[in-house]
Amino acid sequence: ATAAITTTFLPLPSTAKSPTDLLFASPQFDPANFKPVCATSDGFYRFLQGTTQAVVGPENFVEYGPLIAGGLLRIRLELCVVESFFNEAVGPFIQQNGIGWVLPLHESVETFLAGTIFALATTFILVGSTKIVSVIVTYGDAFVGGPCRLLGGFAFDRALGKPVALDIGVGRFKKRLVGPPVDFSVKKSKAQILLEAEEEEDWVKLLEDVSPVAYPALFASGGIKGVGETSKFIREVTDALDLFVGRYLTLLATGYIGIKFLHFKIFPDFPPFG
Repeated sequence: ATAAITTTFLPLPSTAKSPTDLLFASPQFDPANFKPVCATSDGFYRFLQGTTQAVVGPENFVEYGPLIAGGLLRIRLELCVVESFFNEAVGPFIQQNGIGWVLPLHESVETFLAGTIFALATTFILVGSTKIVSVIVTYGDAFVGGPCRLLGGFAFDRALGKPVALDIGVGRFKKRLVGPPVDFSVKKSKAQILLEAEEEEDWVKLLEDVSPVAYPALFASGGIKGVGETSKFIREVTDALDLFVGRYLTLLATGYIGIKFLHFKIFPDFPPFG
């Protein structure tokens, strides 16, 4: 008798990958291939290297090299995050797709995803990176802008013929130690304050009393003072931007994403004439 042999074929597991798996496996999503180009950050990093070596000396620079490199590289990394995000992501995307996805009349899947991803990425990147920019600008103003304002302002006032004055205190409690005596306890009216401010800003009247011989010193000291005032303005703008990003950007981004979601899900064609 011949025994019957029954063979059962089990289905082999499918090795086909889904489009999502293929996309995740592509070099575009591979972190090892993410090498941002940060020319400005690299230049600032080299500047910090040279400045640090000049301050601490070559021997200390070599001895504390790992600590110095760790700090400077992380500063470069924070700056590079912002630079590469705007240069390699935001700029090309807006150049290719425009800004019609911000708040379009018809909300589609593409415009919803573009706005949501942009808002989330911008929030995460700016909240962490504007602080270090503010710190760098503050140090720059302290070491460059402050001395320029102090020395340039002093030389500029002397070139204008103003007497040297040194005051201490605040408001009515202010006291003049050097210079013409002034009674700060007398309360001035708004008209007097405005008149004195106008006289301080009347450059034509101020220059009338300046000798032509003092013009070179006046212009040179004025330029130095202008550098200091510009540094102060940049610091104030950076501080305001950092305050705005830290306090309000997250709320604005959340509200923007909520509006995009409602527009996409509930009234994608609102207003009706869109």
